This record gives sequence, C-alpha cells and structure tokens, in this order.
Amino acid sequence: MRREKSMKKIDTVINDVYDVMKSKDYTGHLKSIAMQCGREVEEAVINAFEPYEQKTNLRMSSIGRCERAQWYAVKGYTPEEIEGSVYLTFLQGHILEAMLVALIKLAGHTVEDQQKKHTVEGVNGSQDCTIDGELVDIKTASAWSWDNKFAEDGIKDDAFGYIKQLSGYGKPDDREEGYFLAFNKNKSTLKLCRQQLEQDIDTYIVDLKDKMESDTPPMRLVDATKFSKAEGKEKLCMNCAFCGFKEDCYGSLIAKPIPSGKITNYFVDNVGASF
Repeated sequence: MRREKSMKKIDTVINDVYDVMKSKDYTGHLKSIAMQCGREVEEAVINAFEPYEQKTNLRMSSIGRCERAQWYAVKGYTPEEIEGSVYLTFLQGHILEAMLVALIKLAGHTVEDQQKKHTVEGVNGSQDCTIDGELVDIKTASAWSWDNKFAEDGIKDDAFGYIKQLSGYGKPDDREEGYFLAFNKNKSTLKLCRQQLEQDIDTYIVDLKDKMESDTPPMRLVDATKFSKAEGKEKLCMNCAFCGFKEDCYGSLIAKPIPSGKITNYFVDNVGASF
C-alpha cells in the first residue's frame, strides 16, 4: 500500500526500514524506485567485469588507509592478485547499497546527492548519499566488524580509514558530523553510527601528498607485527596480512593457514626480512 511522504529525520531510518518491510506500507512509486535499484545493480555487475587497473593516484576512499601501502600504490608497485572471492565481496557491497537506498526511499526518507563528487586538496572522491540532509556512507559488515568496528557513537577500529574518507566527503560542505549506516551481512540488521568528522582533513591530505612524493616509504603501521613465541618470528597483524603489498613491505614471508582455512597467518622470514 502506498502512503504520502512526510518529513522524516535520519534517527528513525532503521526502524522505518524494518517497518516498511513488515507492513508493506510504503512511500513513493514502488515500480520506479525498484527500477532505479535495478539499474544500479546492473551497473555494479557490469563494472565488476571491467579489467582491474591499479590506481596510482590518491583517492578519497583510501586516504585513511596505511600510508605505506598507499605509497607503494602511488609509486606503481604491482599488488598481489586479487582473489575472486574478494571481487565477489566488492560486488555484494554495491548490490546491498542499492537495495538499502531503495528501501530507505520506500520507508519515506529523502535520499539525495548519490555519488556526489568532492575534491579536497586535489584528491577526488564520490560520497554514497545524503539521507534527510545528513551525509551517509553505507558499509556492509562482517560479524566481527559489526561487534568491534561499528558503534552508535562512531567507528572504533578504523584500520580501513573510514573516518578520514567520510571527513573528506564532508569537508567541502563544512560538515561537522556524518553517519555510517552499517548492514550486518550475517543477520540482515542495521546500525546507524553518528561520526564526528576530522576538521583538519585538508591539512592531513597535504601532508600525505608530501609523503607520497618522497623516495622513501612512510613508516609501517603501529603494532604492525607481534613476536610469536611459538614460531620464533614476527607475525603480521591482520591489516598487514590482507595487504596486497606485504611482500614489498617486508621482503620474505612465511604463510601458514589456520586450520579453518579462512585466514592465513604471515610470519616475517628472518632471512631477507626488510625492517
């Protein structure tokens, strides 16, 4: 059943999405919203089959990631080959984003400025959208990320640099805060995380660009490795273990999959290690 649109605020978006799925009492033109969702999914699938090209310029989506990894990318180093399962995860994220945007519209909330482009100190990026006038970045979350990364008062473990990414999107409009809308892939539940933005993100980007110009890579992450008594070697943290430039960064590595086979631990080979 279709109902008239009313002015809503982002605070109620999660319950409103749940309610519209349960009641089927939606706002707006169902077919046109569904068709737009379909077009976005179609575009995501087509883009998923474009040949992968390593970017050699800084991007807003990655400015908060490990500076050393960004340096390797900018300098044209070749990363490890991306597994098919990882590409599938990327595609899943785009499809779920399109689905959520459609449901948010049907729940009576105003979605605008999808993929609006921003530039800060020469670094470009495209935001996800605004919901009821608020800047929002939609993220899909594993069970671990749901419990440990996304909190109602903001990101707690920001190894992927989500805060700096969102801060970059918010800088041109002088926004002081934004939101992460997280989707739990295991339980299909939602969480809205209000995030204070970094007001000095432009200064950070200028400094980052200077580091990218250097012939020497930036320092590794703090606590990038931890000594394993069992192996007698330094063990890479999970962020480094999943990095496509880990062998360029450390030199010789020893890979040891854990029994489940889902994660591989990496240890620095003391012979030929680069520290």
